[in-house]
Amino acid sequence: MKILFASDLHGQERHYGELLSLAHELGSDCLLLGGDLLPTLLPPLSPLVSGGMDLNTALRTQIDFIDATLAPLLNRFMDSHPSTHVFYIPGNHDWVVAMDHLASAAPRSVNLHLNQVYLGGYRFVGYGCVTDSSFWVKDYVRRDTPLDGHVPSRYACISSPRGIESVEGGAYVRRHPSIQEELQGLSQEDPGHTIGLFHSPPFNSGLDTLYDGQPIGSRSIREFIMRCQPLVTLHGHIHESPYMSGVFHTHIGRTLCVNAGHGRKKLHAVSFDTVNPAATLTHSLFGTGSHTVSGYGLDRLGLKLKSLALKAFFSR
Repeated sequence: MKILFASDLHGQERHYGELLSLAHELGSDCLLLGGDLLPTLLPPLSPLVSGGMDLNTALRTQIDFIDATLAPLLNRFMDSHPSTHVFYIPGNHDWVVAMDHLASAAPRSVNLHLNQVYLGGYRFVGYGCVTDSSFWVKDYVRRDTPLDGHVPSRYACISSPRGIESVEGGAYVRRHPSIQEELQGLSQEDPGHTIGLFHSPPFNSGLDTLYDGQPIGSRSIREFIMRCQPLVTLHGHIHESPYMSGVFHTHIGRTLCVNAGHGRKKLHAVSFDTVNPAATLTHSLFGTGSHTVSGYGLDRLGLKLKSLALKAFFSR
């Protein structure tokens, strides 16, 4: 079975178009989207400073993108490629309400979050949650283990049918099981024919390397991979990791683990054949095997500096 995977497209219509064209070109049997599917609207600085921030605009932006762009793209693609299956998971930038809307607007694609699908003799499982950070969208944030706490943030918000709501004192993590506990609910049958789709990468794997060189993945996801040993796991979340660690794939035990990375200017995607994933794994930019990149560009550095400034503000 031919698999094509990309993550963290963040509502970039051009990247979606390139990805669907690549799926057509490769004759992909399954297209996997690894979370952070929708645009992230950063609120203007003035409302942030004054305390008048309205994140309902950010939610409406995601729903509008689904209606105007993403659902029509996926529906047209599946009309013209009825044998290609589209599976996705949410990411930490995606609101729950928007993901529910996507499920209604593109019903032939499948949300794999805490779900499993059997296709062509393989089992696909998915999990979209990440460990906590100072970022304000908390719908898909969890404690890594039951003993972990939350990360203080000036704004902590979740979505509901009523809109965006503030959540105080880390209540957003206490109302849900931890990543460790939720992963225990995923079926562990037939690992040699299982493909896992996770937004977060496993901790200290070379797939979770931040701009400062520190690992930030999930220990519980790493433990799940070590214990269950699926055939392949696919990850995203840490855009710069391939550039910082020099690798876009590694092995944890027998499991091939992949993070394609993300860039604003060029599509980052990987393809492989399930008959021999390691031998056929190909990156849209880096080719096959490992790679070394000397830097990740002024545009990406600028985005990271902006991210640092926002992180500092929301942590105050």
